[in-house]
Amino acid sequence: MVQVVRARTQWRHLPAVCSSLLILAMAAGAQAQTYTPPATPLAIDAVAKYEQLTSVSISPDGKHIAGLISVEGEKWPVISIWDATNLSARPVWIPSKTNRITGVGFFSSDKIIFQMEQPITGADSKPTFTRKIYYSDLEGRKIEEPFRITGTMNKDVRDSFERGSSVSIFNDDLYDSTKKLMVTVDPVSFVQKIFELDLATGKTRTVALGSDEFEYLAEGVDLATGEPMIKAKVDTVNNDFWYMVYIKDAAGQWVYHEPLSYMLKARKTLNILGYDADPSRLIVSSNVNSDKAAVYSYDIAGKTFSSEPLFANDKYDVTGVVYRYDRPAKKTIIGGVELGGPALTTIYTDEKWSAIQKSVKAAFPGKQVNISVNGDTYDVAVVTVEAPDAPPQYYLFKDGKLQSLGAERPWIDPKTLGKPEFVTFAARDGLEIPAFITYPPGWTKEQGPVPLIVLPHGGPWARDYATWDGSGWPQFFATRGIAVIQPQYRGSEGWGSKLWLAGDKEWGQKMSDDNDDAAAYMVSRGVADPKRLAIMGYSYGGFAAIAASVRPNSPYKCAIAGAGVSSLQRIGNLWGDSHLQRDIQGVTVAGMDPIRNVDKANIPIMLYHGDHDRQADTEHSRMFFNAMKAAGKDVEYHEIKGMWHTLPWRTEWHTETLGLMENYLKSPKCGLIK
Repeated sequence: MVQVVRARTQWRHLPAVCSSLLILAMAAGAQAQTYTPPATPLAIDAVAKYEQLTSVSISPDGKHIAGLISVEGEKWPVISIWDATNLSARPVWIPSKTNRITGVGFFSSDKIIFQMEQPITGADSKPTFTRKIYYSDLEGRKIEEPFRITGTMNKDVRDSFERGSSVSIFNDDLYDSTKKLMVTVDPVSFVQKIFELDLATGKTRTVALGSDEFEYLAEGVDLATGEPMIKAKVDTVNNDFWYMVYIKDAAGQWVYHEPLSYMLKARKTLNILGYDADPSRLIVSSNVNSDKAAVYSYDIAGKTFSSEPLFANDKYDVTGVVYRYDRPAKKTIIGGVELGGPALTTIYTDEKWSAIQKSVKAAFPGKQVNISVNGDTYDVAVVTVEAPDAPPQYYLFKDGKLQSLGAERPWIDPKTLGKPEFVTFAARDGLEIPAFITYPPGWTKEQGPVPLIVLPHGGPWARDYATWDGSGWPQFFATRGIAVIQPQYRGSEGWGSKLWLAGDKEWGQKMSDDNDDAAAYMVSRGVADPKRLAIMGYSYGGFAAIAASVRPNSPYKCAIAGAGVSSLQRIGNLWGDSHLQRDIQGVTVAGMDPIRNVDKANIPIMLYHGDHDRQADTEHSRMFFNAMKAAGKDVEYHEIKGMWHTLPWRTEWHTETLGLMENYLKSPKCGLIK
């Protein structure tokens, strides 16, 4: 049954002290504003055009660096390969004339692997795209598509290709560095086919075939033999769905491991990260014993966890470990942990790189520093430095020194951008909500309140980070004199199970309350003008903006929804890209259905959607636009030709959508930009 949110007084949920602050803020808003936005805001082109340098990585032997660069005269970014021993030498460029390359890395020390977008027609006869992978030598002379060879052993793969299935790396950490495990997933049945690829010959052999019942886990591969040793399935126990894990024993029998299994509706985190240095034990990230995930050792034979976590943090999840593989000795070594704070941070624990990490971070105060060490010799690294107000910069760390490789967007001067802040605030029911704020450049509280955009992230099982936002939206708005808050509303992942589970079946209800409470929080602090509030979001964030337009007494003057969901029934029927996701996440999609509440719409809204979007299908925006028009509501809709759902977007799509947003915010309907 659809639950309709009851009408409520705007800001009614604020405590008395906040109400007093609100009155003061409103009084201040009535006075002349002294803050003046930058005369030259962040240009649309500066955000929309392809990055000068991105997707930077280092080869396992530390001798080469790969990345994508923009080259004048080329339609798409091209692959660039540098000699890490002589950065001044001319790099090798590998362009594509047909499809856009979106990522590159090293398959081995002498081979790269890269990903390209390829438009296709989906099973529903609608236009969409797939991302296909290729590999090549370092000069780009011999570019190959995995499995595009003759032989009956590859028939299943070729058939899968014809149905639009893509190939991806399943596990590339095998002790034999000339072998990689690849996987295809049938687009209809979601059944896995796992193959070993021989890099020297290009030949493949089938390693394992999944089923519509089981799927193999990449973290459960025997790195010495390449054999998948762990699989999982979803099954019913006493009418409840369970995620059930099985591990192959020495006799070749699949043994059920109850401690690694859990009831889906409980949604506990039990992530197998890989084997320990002792292969009789696993490394597992779990929040079974606390709100935040910690890392434990798991004894396979005894089916028991270590009594104390190996790594834990009181405030944030410990999401993973950093593995190093000693291939000659066939040993696995843990060299660090990944901490999910405001930014995902790798913390090295081995003596050498721990000291290097502290030294490098000290050179970039206030910035997020990520160090990616080469896998073989473990003595060279690519360093990425970024912040919400600083696009990524890349460096090579070698022989104790940093050498600049370049910047992602060198045309953007961080000094011209708005300053970020990480905060938490209390929602109306007391739940603590993390949030990221971007202030307009140069703004101070003494200058009075400014317009505000509430920018909820997509997902909703996702989160924002204290790093440069690939969409460019926070700084795009901030440099136009608008404060931005990105609430990590209930239902967001990565902040503990309490916040995550609190979003279940609260679409358009308490999840949207959190967005409204974020606006109220900014008003109470004297940052936001309560008469100039807007909400903008994409994907699930687009749903939140659509929901805001039909929620009673909306605090916003206008809403912008990109690729938004408008019908919970529609997405509930089609949810997820695998049976596991449907069983786990699909059952949580419930609440207030916007398409059934258009009669309550009380603010203007602009919708935009890519016509190739099959993830949050274009029909959602078309349906909502038609329903709103039929009800006589204030709505406009723009369909972006060729655009699909996910980043990275093409320059022309980004340019068009940023222009639409800017014009709408300038219009009398919004009035956030003068």
